[in-house]
Amino acid sequence: METLPFFFKKSREDFLALGGWELENHRAVKKLITLVMHGQMGSKEISEIQFFSRPSMLSPMKLFLILLALIPVLQAQNKKHLNPFLWDNPLAPRFSRTGVLHRTYESQINTATVGFNILLPPGYETEKDRRYPAVYLLHGGRPGSENKLLNMTPFIQEAIKSKVIPPTIYVFVNGGPVSHYDYPTPIKHLGPGFGTKGNSTFVKELIPHIDSTYRTIAARKGRFLEGYSQGGRGTLRTAFRNPELFAAASAGSAGVATELKIQENKGKENDAVRFAIGDDAYSLAKDYAAEKMEAHPLHLQLYTGDSKKDFNWGGNLAYSKYLTSLGIKHTHLLIPNCGHSTKQAYEISGRKLFQFFAPHLRAASK
Repeated sequence: METLPFFFKKSREDFLALGGWELENHRAVKKLITLVMHGQMGSKEISEIQFFSRPSMLSPMKLFLILLALIPVLQAQNKKHLNPFLWDNPLAPRFSRTGVLHRTYESQINTATVGFNILLPPGYETEKDRRYPAVYLLHGGRPGSENKLLNMTPFIQEAIKSKVIPPTIYVFVNGGPVSHYDYPTPIKHLGPGFGTKGNSTFVKELIPHIDSTYRTIAARKGRFLEGYSQGGRGTLRTAFRNPELFAAASAGSAGVATELKIQENKGKENDAVRFAIGDDAYSLAKDYAAEKMEAHPLHLQLYTGDSKKDFNWGGNLAYSKYLTSLGIKHTHLLIPNCGHSTKQAYEISGRKLFQFFAPHLRAASK
């Protein structure tokens, strides 16, 4: 098991084989290991899964037994190697020369200084009378950090340089300890007084702070939302809850199958994680369609890979059908040969992804 420390230093998308076993191409196992690591799956949940393997790999039963035995090891390694949640995180050094700026604001909701990163467009410092649309980026994974999704920076800069989109402010959000949720109860390991309101501080504190500090187009027509994975889930919930704030929203490979599970289980994601009833992308979409869509129609995009290589592909197909059944207009961009990766999605179909926002950004900029 000497490979485990190296294994856990990798990102979710880059999990390597354990102990030399041929698991690197087994997407279901990689996802399962991720869930076990983060305490979101135990022996009961594992026992309910059907395992499939290629002839050259370990048998399904052996895979099951291996993972069952590894639960305590994986969770112990996770505690050892993963950084604790912080509301304010210094800018990752590798982005120090990219133009990204790290800033903070004071959150009364969470009694904390909260960090965010911001990318200002070319000309911002010289064209003092000009105002800009703003795109808020919601990261994936748990817990939150404003340093996640910074790998979007070169794609954004190239899109502006090549005039695919007009000059635009991009804000990288810290989603809180349970990314982009208002967690309804204290989180034990953080302590009883630790702030857990990731969504409320974003909507009620960060957005007003950005509008008052930077030259944004501080109106619905100039405000946009995008997120990936957990951030895709957060994008859908936030947009449907607050359609009066955003002109358009783009949700990348959102884990909407989990959102459906939360709805069906009345707020319960698993034995350890429970949200407020109705705080899910299915319930909020239904409420939006019934109560808010006529007054505040959203321009909405889903995007995923076009096959099981992206493990959220099937859930998004089902969610797209659900949105259609509610009369919610949207598009679903299927990206060829794309796994569960923001970087890969933008390398393959970045121009199309930016073109979704482009006409709305241009309209706001006039």
